Amino acid sequence: MTDINKGEIGQPLRVNIGEDISAATIAVIICQPEVGTTKEFTATVPATPVTLPNGDVLAANEYAEYTTLADTDLDYAGRWKMKLKATFSASDIRQTNYVKFRVLN
Repeated sequence: MTDINKGEIGQPLRVNIGEDISAATIAVIICQPEVGTTKEFTATVPATPVTLPNGDVLAANEYAEYTTLADTDLDYAGRWKMKLKATFSASDIRQTNYVKFRVLN
């Protein structure tokens, strides 16, 4: 993940799950700052692969993505963690482990 600045708009948050999640009816990226309130963002599951700045490739249908839309999306400068919650049915809800990232001031 590239550096994200506090209040920055238009930056993608991506969580890789490593398996096909295109059948998920709901995908939510849960972001939790070190200090403050947990935020939940409705994500999409792109049908195209993406190459990250470090050269890693996220396979199509195996990651969820949310692009920051408001300056209040990431409103805390410091350490954050995020995970994906993908709902396939009432009895099939999958979650990833948290991934840590930093928001710069």
